[in-house]
Amino acid sequence: MVIRFAWELGIGLGIPPHELAFFLERLLTLLTSCDERRFEQWERQSWWVYSGAERRTAAFRKFLADGLTRTLVAARAREISARTGGLIMCQLLFDLTRAGGRADRVLDAPTSEAWIDPWLAHLRALGVVLRGDCEVAGIDCDGRRITGVTVQGAGGASAVVADHYVAALPVERLRLLLSPALRAAEPRLAALPRLVVRWMNGAMFYLDRDVPLQHGHAIFIDSEWALTAISQAQFWPGVDLDQRGDGRVEGILSVDVSEWERPGGRTGKVAMACSREEIREEVWGQLGDHIDDGSLDAANVLAWFLDPAIQFPNPTGATNLEPLLINTVGSWTDRPDAVTRIPNFFLAADFVRTHTDLATMEGANEAARRAVNGILEVAGSGAARCPVWKLREPGVLAPFRTLDRLRWRLGRGPAAPPVRVTEAGQLEPSGPVARALLAVARRVR
Repeated sequence: MVIRFAWELGIGLGIPPHELAFFLERLLTLLTSCDERRFEQWERQSWWVYSGAERRTAAFRKFLADGLTRTLVAARAREISARTGGLIMCQLLFDLTRAGGRADRVLDAPTSEAWIDPWLAHLRALGVVLRGDCEVAGIDCDGRRITGVTVQGAGGASAVVADHYVAALPVERLRLLLSPALRAAEPRLAALPRLVVRWMNGAMFYLDRDVPLQHGHAIFIDSEWALTAISQAQFWPGVDLDQRGDGRVEGILSVDVSEWERPGGRTGKVAMACSREEIREEVWGQLGDHIDDGSLDAANVLAWFLDPAIQFPNPTGATNLEPLLINTVGSWTDRPDAVTRIPNFFLAADFVRTHTDLATMEGANEAARRAVNGILEVAGSGAARCPVWKLREPGVLAPFRTLDRLRWRLGRGPAAPPVRVTEAGQLEPSGPVARALLAVARRVR
């Protein structure tokens, strides 16, 4: 089903059959590779090289190489590892093709109301003291353990002392706090400055008349600034927009800008060099370039909002306070685990090594689960551990991953996938061994 879905989608996008067959063979090679090969070989190769994009048609590069990686995670096919790029693409295909599946899910109300505020209320009810008006200014380490954290607030600096410390900070903030003592106690933290971050921030347009677009995310794959958008009102059945603001807003169009370093067609400038109004003009204009049915009318915009993380210290120079981690080639080596070598110091952020392996809310959530499990372990607690799930992969391919592990230990390259995709879009076993193993795997299931 997955192969058929991907085939029909690719043909519909104008990708030649022989290139689609090659692309699916590349995904099958990843799925039949053992973990050792994935981390030691495919992690060290870019998705661009692995997919052979340089030798493919413009449609292949647009949709299967550059397009999806740049738009979905602000990554570039020449930088993101084949392991991450390919396996995440497989997960998206699995999600789309399972019964009742979809590529992503969205909240049924504004984020603060559906998620953040209830969670903060829950923590306060448990007795947690939240100090949202403070900034971490220092992490004190005696060379073996964390001895305290210095926080800076409106009333000045103060020290916080605890039994255990969880750093739920983005990588660009945590690496500014790495003292020599902290690096010495956990040498893996010294690699954090090598991790790459890039801008992926959004804008919201408040509309006098709702424009639903699609029932999900819309990807504007040809847009210079790699825009994606979602029309929110259709997903918020319990939210009465008439009771918000001055009551005029009927729709909210939320837009992500994933490419801040490519010139826009109107201003001729990269987004990070634009003023606030130039960003508004360029984003709205690029949306209109793709939706030409008249539904996007500038007169329909009552107001707009730019992510406050985009700061303007100069009239046209922007700074981003919240960039996004990018999984570049080989970056897995530079990423720490949630449980560090410092016995009372744990990490819960999207740059931590996880099965999710992407800068997403799910990745940060998994890292937090791992951090909690680490605290329970060092505390000698008998409480149940937080579950952590591996990404799902077809069980029928498990024997081939076992076979590949043997090939890896023998220093041999990956074998041909057990099935190949013909230029007619049909599946057929690649040989008698594959035919036999597939038959056994089906019986075991």
